[in-house]
Amino acid sequence: MASATSDPSKVSIFTGNSQQRRSGKGPRDVNYYKSEVTRLGDGSVKRETYRTDAQGNNAVKIQEVVSKDGKETSNTILSTASAGERRGLKDPSSRLASSVKTQTGNANEKMVKNETEAAAGGQTSIGKKNAEIIAGGSGNNANDEGEAGDTSRPSGEPPKNRAGTRDKFGDMNYPIDREQLQDIIKFDMLKYEPKKVQGFAFGDKSPLAGRQSIGSVTLPIPGGISDANACDWGGDTMNPLQIAGAGIALAALQNSKNVPGGLSGALSGLVDSVRDNNAVIKDGIAGGTAAAAVGANINSILGRTQGMILNPNLELLFQKPSLRPFTFQFKMSPRSKGEADEILKIIRFFKQGMAPIREQSRLFLKTPHTFKIKYVQLGEESKFLNKFKECALLSCSVQYTPEGNYAPYEDGAMSSYQMSLQFKELEPVYNDDYGSDGDLPAEIGF
Repeated sequence: MASATSDPSKVSIFTGNSQQRRSGKGPRDVNYYKSEVTRLGDGSVKRETYRTDAQGNNAVKIQEVVSKDGKETSNTILSTASAGERRGLKDPSSRLASSVKTQTGNANEKMVKNETEAAAGGQTSIGKKNAEIIAGGSGNNANDEGEAGDTSRPSGEPPKNRAGTRDKFGDMNYPIDREQLQDIIKFDMLKYEPKKVQGFAFGDKSPLAGRQSIGSVTLPIPGGISDANACDWGGDTMNPLQIAGAGIALAALQNSKNVPGGLSGALSGLVDSVRDNNAVIKDGIAGGTAAAAVGANINSILGRTQGMILNPNLELLFQKPSLRPFTFQFKMSPRSKGEADEILKIIRFFKQGMAPIREQSRLFLKTPHTFKIKYVQLGEESKFLNKFKECALLSCSVQYTPEGNYAPYEDGAMSSYQMSLQFKELEPVYNDDYGSDGDLPAEIGF
């Protein structure tokens, strides 16, 4: 058997009635919790969660979960758990459940580091699916692929990443004892998914709701949030000679049903136009001939000799869609060692996630991970703020002394961090992204 225990985490749990919980106000208990992960002899995995003091001592077990072969075999909440703890352990979106998930991941990392099979490049000791399940998940976010850096692969599979490449980041929160129903912004990291060619276009990516998250960060919604939808329009000109030439070319390509007489009909129409505007056309042709002879602009000759130019038929025309940028700024000030460690993990989450990925041969660079972003109000995606399409993180800048003074804590942690993130959506927003008449929900949408 092998086992490892996470560091204790501070969690605030509501103890008031349902109305107080919905309002985010009311009495609450603040306790410390830790989780121990154990691989048993029969291949099953056990996760035990304890209520402790700040140092992780005086542990009282409140839950035990066992999983085998990627399936949960038992889930017991002990009588030592309070009503608030029972409620939190049963609710996957609660602060306690989120903390337990993070604790399980940390304990698993410790165990993998200590085991010789991990050092030899083998599968993680408790298995990805088991780790997901005992942490309170469904197991759907795990898979049976080899770890990053594994160079053994069947022929035809994509090249493996270099050793040290990270594709599992865990779930992080700041502040670590935030209110359960506090409005938040959530960043889920995704593996980049390229598009496939389908006929004359590229196919759609998998819906964001069905993509597997490889890690997440939740932060309070910052001030100054906004969005700006835009399209690129530009002025375009086409003079009468170009219009006539285009008409002749289109007539040659189009069916005679659309253009009576086909090419001959188009030429006949052009002759009629010349006949109907004989004097004007005569002057224009003379000016065009002179311009061609001396290599000058026809409008320059006509303007000087006739006091007129060819009608440019100026019109504002649609050019292309635009990609929306988003900028967020977060200030994080740790109030405990555990929260300082969480802030470091959050900063590393964004910095490492946006970095390009080297494959084993170093011949190619793979696209960095991308992000799914959403605003959450009262536990649900906000309908009063904009939605996001899949985003790339363009830059992550960190100010380590945002107050203007170098003033670390005794252990070296900075007293405050300011992180600025610049994202841009991978695809433009289209009309059909909002939906059609009859099924439009009462929300802003994109």
